[in-house]
Amino acid sequence: MTTGGFDPNQGQQQFGGQQYGQPHYNGAGQQYGQQQYGQQFGAPPQFDSAQQFDSAQFGTQPFAPPDFGFNPSRPGELLPRLGARVIDGLIVGIPTAVVTIVISLVLGTFLGSVFGAILTAAAAVGYFVFLETTRGQTVGKQVLGLRVEGPNGGLPTQQQSLTRNGFYVVAALGGFPFLGFLFGLLGVVAAIVIAVTINGSPTKQGKHDELAGGTRVVQG
Repeated sequence: MTTGGFDPNQGQQQFGGQQYGQPHYNGAGQQYGQQQYGQQFGAPPQFDSAQQFDSAQFGTQPFAPPDFGFNPSRPGELLPRLGARVIDGLIVGIPTAVVTIVISLVLGTFLGSVFGAILTAAAAVGYFVFLETTRGQTVGKQVLGLRVEGPNGGLPTQQQSLTRNGFYVVAALGGFPFLGFLFGLLGVVAAIVIAVTINGSPTKQGKHDELAGGTRVVQG
């Protein structure tokens, strides 16, 4: 029965029943209520590009080290190595020459020559052995992008570095009186042999590297 054209059942359906009392979602409501909020926040998100981040690329493939623009196993060429020796020779030779001159002025030419030769030999060997065994490169090699490695890689030992730089002792003793010419000649011959063997070796290892057990100079 209706009063004044108003149907209470209809009002209950509009206000208390379907529309406001008991929520009802149509197809659009279900799409936003279930798919967007349910799937996006209730379930793990799905990515179209998930294959780029799965374990196939990060879990199983080996890690590739970054490329810094050089090949550390590339052997050092002859000319850069000679240039490094010249730089190192100046670093060692200039201070020892000054000390030798001072000693000669104080003790005389003969004693100055003897002490100068010994000092030059000790300074040269100490310079090369210390830097090669602690840093793998002298100042000259660092400037020209070279370094010394042991036979199995890594830094050379003191014995290996001493052996490969031993010809400096012979060359430095060229400052001795009387016998200096002979030592100087032997030093020149040793330098020529080392240069020829470096140039003829596919791995650029000189005779001094061979005597040291297989040390090598590489770029990088």
